[in-house]
Amino acid sequence: MQLAGRGVQVIEVIPPGMRTTLLGRHDDERSVPLEDYLTETVDLLREKPDAREIVGERARFFRDAAANGTYDEVLAMLSDYR
Repeated sequence: MQLAGRGVQVIEVIPPGMRTTLLGRHDDERSVPLEDYLTETVDLLREKPDAREIVGERARFFRDAAANGTYDEVLAMLSDYR
């Protein structure tokens, strides 16, 4: 809102769990490889250049948890994640 009318577009990009060396997740099969995430994100940005939010398929489960009533289940799952 602070940038409205100033010629700046802001798009929120919501990432999934990433398979990187950060936090030791480079071998985690449940996480998304960086290249896959980047490809999906760039494709979504091309498809929806006026989007306010970009959510990849693997992040949608987490993003929509509160809205679809699965927040407690998702929180429990994340709490058990190692």
